[in-house]
Amino acid sequence: MKGVNMSIDIFKENWETALEMQFQKPNRCLKKAYICSPLCAKTDMEMIRNMRAARAYMFYAMKQMNVLARAPHAYLPALLCEKLPAERAMALEFGLRLLENSEVLFVCGDRISNGMKGEIGKAAVLNMDITVFDESLYPAVRKLVTQHGGNKAKVTLDEKNAFLSLPPEIIDC
Repeated sequence: MKGVNMSIDIFKENWETALEMQFQKPNRCLKKAYICSPLCAKTDMEMIRNMRAARAYMFYAMKQMNVLARAPHAYLPALLCEKLPAERAMALEFGLRLLENSEVLFVCGDRISNGMKGEIGKAAVLNMDITVFDESLYPAVRKLVTQHGGNKAKVTLDEKNAFLSLPPEIIDC
């Protein structure tokens, strides 16, 4: 992808441990960013890839943008079964509660899934700041925000952190 450094040096051995350690640090007062990225996939392996990409987006945002990044879909599918309606509802409810407790929504990846549309709509209703990293998604996110009664001026495009625009299939950390 144009302008994206594929060998980002923050992804070293044990980067996932460093990501998990962010939740153990005493300074939990960082800006809270909700990672909105695709989860749904045709195969279990693709879903695992999407979960791993969500973790990579979280880690990048933590290290490069100094935020407390949260992506429930990076871990919850390992604990709850998407195919069981009660467990799926529990995961969705948890994600929306976490979104309500966030200050900014980061739209990551290069496409918008149905689940992401719901998260963007909820962020619009909450009048939350929304940051998009893929220029091609920017108009669609602004349109979704407007459709949900939100202020499209709350949507910004950040091209400096292009790693967050990478599709899950390209991320190999």
